[in-house]
Amino acid sequence: MKNWEFVLRDYIIGRPVITIEYDEDDSTVGEIIDANRGLLYGHMELSDEGKLTSFMVDLDEIMENNDVSLDEFEELTPDEIIGCAEDFAQEFCRDNLHFNMMTEWNGESYLIVLEAKDGALNLFLPNSGATIEINKQGFIISATLFQSYYQLSYPDIEISADDAKDILCQYPLVELGIHEDNGEMKLVYYPKRKYMAVHVDGHIVTAGDFFEEQDVEAQTFEKVTVTETIEDLLGVTNDMHLVENESGRYWYKAEDDIELAEPIIRIEHSDEIQMDYESSVDWKELEEELPEKVLEEKATMFLEAAVGNIHEKYLLEDQLEDDDDFDIISEEDLSEEERQFFEELEMMEDEEDFDEEDDIDFEPFTTFTFIRHHKGIRIEDYSIHVNVGIYTGIVRDCTIILPNEDELISMDMNPVLSLEQADSLFKDQLHMKLARTSSYDDEDEEVTVYGLDYVMYFPNSRDIENIDATTGEIQYIDADILKEGD
Repeated sequence: MKNWEFVLRDYIIGRPVITIEYDEDDSTVGEIIDANRGLLYGHMELSDEGKLTSFMVDLDEIMENNDVSLDEFEELTPDEIIGCAEDFAQEFCRDNLHFNMMTEWNGESYLIVLEAKDGALNLFLPNSGATIEINKQGFIISATLFQSYYQLSYPDIEISADDAKDILCQYPLVELGIHEDNGEMKLVYYPKRKYMAVHVDGHIVTAGDFFEEQDVEAQTFEKVTVTETIEDLLGVTNDMHLVENESGRYWYKAEDDIELAEPIIRIEHSDEIQMDYESSVDWKELEEELPEKVLEEKATMFLEAAVGNIHEKYLLEDQLEDDDDFDIISEEDLSEEERQFFEELEMMEDEEDFDEEDDIDFEPFTTFTFIRHHKGIRIEDYSIHVNVGIYTGIVRDCTIILPNEDELISMDMNPVLSLEQADSLFKDQLHMKLARTSSYDDEDEEVTVYGLDYVMYFPNSRDIENIDATTGEIQYIDADILKEGD
């Protein structure tokens, strides 16, 4: 096993003396600690085979405690930064990786994506290499490295890229929606998310095929009768202490020192259109969960009490059918990018060390998703998720963000541009290209299988975000791509 203290030290600014403290229950997860002062500098993670899969450091914390500054180092050129990322990947990744993409990240650093390639077809293999965040001076901030095994399939290529486009264009590829732009509500046409690609044998690949998810429908529902208050649904009891201030209302356990303890229930109003609810009251695991219908009633009652007339404003997404594969999502079920996201989130939220006895044990919950619509047209940006505890029926978490009702009421709901015209604009700019796409081996989900499909792309990385239904103006997604590989 590598001496990771010495290996990783070379990639940390100032090269402080560090030690790795591994998790007692999982020797593949470790914290990067200052060996002399016990300060937490970052996190690292290994595969079961001892390969590095995740590396993350807090540069600010390191510089603050080691008398070192970025001012001592020159800013590198883009090619030099890419070279630093390639050197890092070469040391830790098993495959020969190729530069795929460089994007700007938060104005202070860059994301470098390196991938393995199918040498026969000269195609990148998505999520097969490393995603590295690196600052302008060439220091690695975080890295996620793909270390799993994969296979390449070589199905017969029966159609061309032009054929694939003709097949896909038999279907409408945009749909009408409502978009908020600087406070103004607009009718726009969005790309339909259902259609993703065309397989090399000519059949269409949907989002469900790619992500192995069931298509989720949303339904109307009857007017909701409220028989419980928001406070009741959050689990407020008479023996709790209530503290109110300009930010909201907070409840504490009767025995808690309010100056030191965290509230167990909070209702916060960030402004007139956003409300945050959270409850961490005690719970016990029971032999049976509450029926889904009861949980749904709790969720709809809660939202009705908070918003009002929700049967006129929202659709309720259907719940997925019971499936053992969906009961528990483990770390192994996440992609490398998802794992990195959650690790970064944990690092931001958990700046201090907590004893195990202080950890909060969260009740498992069922999520009910409400899709906002206006006169039958969806407003996806204002969906609401209500998380309801499966044993207690308590609403555990919910953030409600409301659209500007006056803007909605005053909207002209008659598009100038027809669906056919918008669809034609979208298809005029659409191209198809042969690409490797990933799925899992049926017998071994640890193995990624790369197939061949024609995927949608737009020249110069200008993916279409929406088309204005009044003016026909096309809004593109700003990808901040600085450089792409061949």
